[in-house]
Amino acid sequence: MRKIFGIISLVMCLMAVSYSAHAGKNQLRIIINKDDVDLENRTLNFRLNKDAAFAEIKVYDLDNNVLSEKMVSYDGARAGTQLSIQWPQIPGDQDNFRIELKATDINDFWVGFEIIHFYGEIPHEEVIFESGKWDILPSEAPKLDAVIPKIIEMVQKFQRFSSQMTYGLYVAGHTDTVGSTADNRLLSQRRAQAIAKYLMDNGLKQLKISISIRGFGEELLAVKTGDSVSEARNRRADYIISNFPPSMPGPGSWRKIK
Repeated sequence: MRKIFGIISLVMCLMAVSYSAHAGKNQLRIIINKDDVDLENRTLNFRLNKDAAFAEIKVYDLDNNVLSEKMVSYDGARAGTQLSIQWPQIPGDQDNFRIELKATDINDFWVGFEIIHFYGEIPHEEVIFESGKWDILPSEAPKLDAVIPKIIEMVQKFQRFSSQMTYGLYVAGHTDTVGSTADNRLLSQRRAQAIAKYLMDNGLKQLKISISIRGFGEELLAVKTGDSVSEARNRRADYIISNFPPSMPGPGSWRKIK
Protein backbone atom coordinates (compact mmCIF):
# COMPACT_ATOMS: atom_id res chain seq x y z
CA MET A 1 0.00 0.00 0.00
CA ARG A 2 2.78 2.36 0.86
CA LYS A 3 4.27 2.20 -2.64
CA ILE A 4 0.97 3.24 -4.18
CA PHE A 5 1.07 6.64 -2.54
CA GLY A 6 4.55 7.57 -3.76
CA ILE A 7 6.89 9.92 -1.97
CA ILE A 8 6.59 12.73 -4.53
CA SER A 9 2.83 12.99 -4.22
CA LEU A 10 3.18 13.58 -0.49
CA VAL A 11 5.05 16.85 -1.03
CA MET A 12 1.81 18.73 -1.68
CA CYS A 13 0.23 17.36 1.47
CA LEU A 14 2.57 18.58 4.18
CA MET A 15 1.68 21.04 6.88
CA ALA A 16 4.18 23.89 7.15
CA VAL A 17 4.55 26.39 9.99
CA SER A 18 6.97 29.32 10.02
CA TYR A 19 8.14 31.36 12.99
CA SER A 20 10.69 34.11 13.59
CA ALA A 21 12.99 35.24 16.38
CA HIS A 22 11.96 38.87 15.99
CA ALA A 23 8.97 40.77 14.70
CA GLY A 24 8.47 44.06 12.90
CA LYS A 25 8.36 45.55 9.45
CA ASN A 26 11.89 44.44 8.56
CA GLN A 27 11.81 41.04 10.20
CA LEU A 28 13.68 38.15 8.69
CA ARG A 29 11.43 36.09 6.45
CA ILE A 30 11.82 32.73 4.80
CA ILE A 31 10.23 31.84 1.46
CA ILE A 32 9.46 28.19 0.70
CA ASN A 33 7.04 26.94 -1.96
CA LYS A 34 5.59 23.43 -2.21
CA ASP A 35 7.93 22.64 -5.11
CA ASP A 36 10.90 23.53 -2.89
CA VAL A 37 10.33 20.43 -0.74
CA ASP A 38 11.89 17.37 -2.38
CA LEU A 39 11.29 14.44 -0.03
CA GLU A 40 12.58 11.87 -2.53
CA ASN A 41 16.03 13.49 -2.52
CA ARG A 42 15.71 14.76 1.07
CA THR A 43 16.33 18.35 -0.03
CA LEU A 44 14.76 21.63 1.06
CA ASN A 45 15.20 24.77 -1.07
CA PHE A 46 14.44 28.19 0.38
CA ARG A 47 15.19 31.91 0.15
CA LEU A 48 15.67 34.62 2.78
CA ASN A 49 14.90 38.31 2.51
CA LYS A 50 18.24 39.05 4.22
CA ASP A 51 21.82 37.96 3.54
CA ALA A 52 22.21 34.38 4.78
CA ALA A 53 24.80 33.07 7.23
CA PHE A 54 23.87 29.43 7.87
CA ALA A 55 20.98 27.01 8.40
CA GLU A 56 20.33 24.01 10.62
CA ILE A 57 17.92 21.21 9.85
CA LYS A 58 16.62 18.47 12.16
CA VAL A 59 14.30 15.54 11.49
CA TYR A 60 12.19 14.16 14.36
CA ASP A 61 10.09 11.02 14.79
CA LEU A 62 6.67 10.81 16.48
CA ASP A 63 8.33 10.54 19.89
CA ASN A 64 10.30 13.75 19.23
CA ASN A 65 13.59 11.89 18.93
CA VAL A 66 16.08 13.52 16.55
CA LEU A 67 16.55 11.14 13.62
CA SER A 68 19.06 13.25 11.72
CA GLU A 69 20.49 16.75 11.68
CA LYS A 70 22.79 18.90 9.60
CA MET A 71 24.23 22.44 9.41
CA VAL A 72 25.18 24.29 6.22
CA SER A 73 27.05 27.61 5.87
CA TYR A 74 26.05 30.08 3.12
CA ASP A 75 28.87 32.61 3.66
CA GLY A 76 26.66 35.70 3.46
CA ALA A 77 24.74 34.73 0.31
CA ARG A 78 22.74 37.73 -0.88
CA ALA A 79 19.06 38.14 -0.05
CA GLY A 80 16.81 36.29 -2.50
CA THR A 81 19.45 33.71 -3.43
CA GLN A 82 18.08 30.16 -3.63
CA LEU A 83 19.60 28.15 -0.81
CA SER A 84 19.50 24.39 -0.33
CA ILE A 85 19.97 22.01 2.54
CA GLN A 86 19.83 18.22 2.49
CA TRP A 87 19.27 15.88 5.39
CA PRO A 88 20.49 12.27 5.80
CA GLN A 89 18.27 9.27 5.11
CA ILE A 90 15.41 8.97 7.62
CA PRO A 91 15.71 5.65 9.46
CA GLY A 92 12.69 3.64 10.61
CA ASP A 93 9.19 5.00 10.00
CA GLN A 94 9.40 7.18 6.90
CA ASP A 95 5.69 8.04 6.85
CA ASN A 96 5.62 10.04 10.08
CA PHE A 97 8.13 12.77 10.81
CA ARG A 98 8.72 16.45 11.47
CA ILE A 99 11.36 18.53 9.69
CA GLU A 100 12.55 21.64 11.51
CA LEU A 101 14.60 24.26 9.64
CA LYS A 102 16.29 27.20 11.38
CA ALA A 103 17.93 29.76 9.06
CA THR A 104 20.12 32.58 10.40
CA ASP A 105 21.13 35.81 8.68
CA ILE A 106 24.46 37.64 8.92
CA ASN A 107 23.13 39.72 11.83
CA ASP A 108 22.37 36.60 13.89
CA PHE A 109 18.60 36.85 13.52
CA TRP A 110 16.90 33.57 12.71
CA VAL A 111 13.67 32.30 11.23
CA GLY A 112 12.20 28.80 11.50
CA PHE A 113 10.13 26.61 9.24
CA GLU A 114 8.48 23.32 10.16
CA ILE A 115 7.13 20.59 7.90
CA ILE A 116 4.97 17.85 9.40
CA HIS A 117 3.86 14.63 7.73
CA PHE A 118 1.48 12.10 9.33
CA TYR A 119 0.19 8.96 7.68
CA GLY A 120 -0.99 5.74 9.29
CA GLU A 121 -2.85 2.70 8.02
CA ILE A 122 -5.08 1.01 10.60
CA PRO A 123 -4.71 -2.80 10.70
CA HIS A 124 -8.07 -4.54 10.71
CA GLU A 125 -10.05 -7.64 9.80
CA GLU A 126 -12.02 -7.19 6.58
CA VAL A 127 -15.79 -6.83 6.79
CA ILE A 128 -17.62 -9.42 4.69
CA PHE A 129 -20.64 -8.17 2.75
CA GLU A 130 -23.38 -10.12 1.03
CA SER A 131 -23.00 -10.22 -2.75
CA GLY A 132 -23.96 -6.89 -4.31
CA LYS A 133 -24.93 -5.39 -0.93
CA TRP A 134 -23.40 -2.89 1.47
CA ASP A 135 -25.29 -3.33 4.74
CA ILE A 136 -23.14 -4.16 7.78
CA LEU A 137 -24.24 -7.60 8.94
CA PRO A 138 -24.62 -8.05 12.72
CA SER A 139 -22.05 -10.85 12.57
CA GLU A 140 -19.50 -8.44 11.03
CA ALA A 141 -20.03 -5.52 13.43
CA PRO A 142 -17.48 -6.81 16.01
CA LYS A 143 -14.74 -6.35 13.40
CA LEU A 144 -15.52 -2.66 13.22
CA ASP A 145 -15.92 -2.39 16.98
CA ALA A 146 -12.38 -3.75 17.31
CA VAL A 147 -10.90 -1.13 14.97
CA ILE A 148 -12.37 1.92 16.73
CA PRO A 149 -9.89 1.95 19.67
CA LYS A 150 -7.02 1.53 17.18
CA ILE A 151 -8.15 4.66 15.33
CA ILE A 152 -8.50 6.62 18.58
CA GLU A 153 -5.06 5.47 19.72
CA MET A 154 -3.39 6.60 16.50
CA VAL A 155 -5.14 9.98 16.51
CA GLN A 156 -4.09 10.57 20.11
CA LYS A 157 -0.51 9.69 19.22
CA PHE A 158 -0.51 12.22 16.40
CA GLN A 159 -2.11 14.87 18.63
CA ARG A 160 0.66 14.48 21.21
CA PHE A 161 3.16 15.15 18.46
CA SER A 162 1.49 18.29 17.13
CA SER A 163 -1.59 20.03 18.49
CA GLN A 164 -1.77 22.21 15.36
CA MET A 165 -2.63 19.34 13.05
CA THR A 166 -5.98 18.63 11.42
CA TYR A 167 -6.51 14.89 10.99
CA GLY A 168 -8.87 12.84 8.92
CA LEU A 169 -10.00 9.24 8.61
CA TYR A 170 -10.08 8.05 5.01
CA VAL A 171 -11.99 4.87 4.13
CA ALA A 172 -11.26 3.43 0.69
CA GLY A 173 -13.50 0.67 -0.66
CA HIS A 174 -12.43 -2.01 -3.16
CA THR A 175 -14.09 -4.93 -4.98
CA ASP A 176 -13.07 -7.94 -7.03
CA THR A 177 -13.71 -8.13 -10.78
CA VAL A 178 -17.15 -9.76 -10.67
CA GLY A 179 -19.64 -7.34 -12.24
CA SER A 180 -19.16 -4.27 -14.39
CA THR A 181 -16.53 -1.62 -13.69
CA ALA A 182 -19.17 1.07 -13.10
CA ASP A 183 -21.23 -1.12 -10.76
CA ASN A 184 -18.14 -2.07 -8.75
CA ARG A 185 -17.13 1.55 -8.29
CA LEU A 186 -20.56 2.39 -6.91
CA LEU A 187 -20.66 -0.74 -4.75
CA SER A 188 -17.24 -0.05 -3.24
CA GLN A 189 -18.25 3.53 -2.47
CA ARG A 190 -21.44 2.43 -0.74
CA ARG A 191 -19.53 -0.15 1.31
CA ALA A 192 -16.92 2.45 2.28
CA GLN A 193 -19.72 4.77 3.36
CA ALA A 194 -21.40 2.01 5.38
CA ILE A 195 -18.13 1.30 7.19
CA ALA A 196 -17.43 4.98 7.82
CA LYS A 197 -20.95 5.60 9.12
CA TYR A 198 -20.74 2.64 11.48
CA LEU A 199 -17.40 3.86 12.85
CA MET A 200 -18.78 7.37 13.26
CA ASP A 201 -21.97 6.27 14.99
CA ASN A 202 -20.22 3.85 17.34
CA GLY A 203 -17.35 5.82 18.78
CA LEU A 204 -15.83 8.32 16.37
CA LYS A 205 -18.58 10.94 16.28
CA GLN A 206 -17.09 12.78 19.27
CA LEU A 207 -13.56 12.50 17.91
CA LYS A 208 -12.53 15.79 16.32
CA ILE A 209 -11.52 14.41 12.94
CA SER A 210 -13.15 14.48 9.53
CA ILE A 211 -14.19 11.25 7.83
CA SER A 212 -13.98 10.84 4.05
CA ILE A 213 -14.77 7.96 1.71
CA ARG A 214 -13.87 6.89 -1.81
CA GLY A 215 -14.82 3.88 -3.93
CA PHE A 216 -12.16 2.39 -6.19
CA GLY A 217 -14.10 -0.63 -7.39
CA GLU A 218 -11.75 -3.05 -9.14
CA GLU A 219 -9.16 -0.37 -10.01
CA LEU A 220 -6.60 -1.27 -7.30
CA LEU A 221 -6.63 -5.04 -6.98
CA ALA A 222 -4.66 -6.51 -4.11
CA VAL A 223 -4.43 -9.75 -6.09
CA LYS A 224 -4.27 -9.45 -9.88
CA THR A 225 -6.98 -11.53 -11.57
CA GLY A 226 -8.83 -11.68 -14.84
CA ASP A 227 -12.33 -10.32 -15.35
CA SER A 228 -15.29 -11.85 -13.46
CA VAL A 229 -13.06 -13.58 -10.90
CA SER A 230 -14.39 -13.88 -7.36
CA GLU A 231 -11.39 -13.13 -5.12
CA ALA A 232 -12.06 -12.43 -1.45
CA ARG A 233 -8.71 -10.65 -0.94
CA ASN A 234 -9.82 -7.98 -3.41
CA ARG A 235 -13.04 -7.27 -1.53
CA ARG A 236 -11.45 -5.05 1.07
CA ALA A 237 -11.20 -1.54 2.54
CA ASP A 238 -8.34 0.66 3.67
CA TYR A 239 -8.60 2.74 6.87
CA ILE A 240 -6.10 5.60 6.82
CA ILE A 241 -5.43 8.37 9.34
CA SER A 242 -3.58 11.31 7.84
CA ASN A 243 -3.24 15.08 7.73
CA PHE A 244 -3.75 15.03 3.96
CA PRO A 245 -6.06 13.27 1.46
CA PRO A 246 -4.17 10.13 0.35
CA SER A 247 -3.10 10.42 -3.29
CA MET A 248 -4.31 7.05 -4.56
CA PRO A 249 -4.59 6.48 -8.33
CA GLY A 250 -8.04 5.63 -9.56
CA PRO A 251 -11.52 7.03 -10.18
CA GLY A 252 -13.32 9.74 -8.28
CA SER A 253 -12.14 11.81 -5.35
CA TRP A 254 -12.45 11.76 -1.58
CA ARG A 255 -15.91 12.76 -0.31
CA LYS A 256 -16.23 14.05 3.22
CA ILE A 257 -19.17 12.68 5.21
CA LYS A 258 -18.22 14.27 8.55
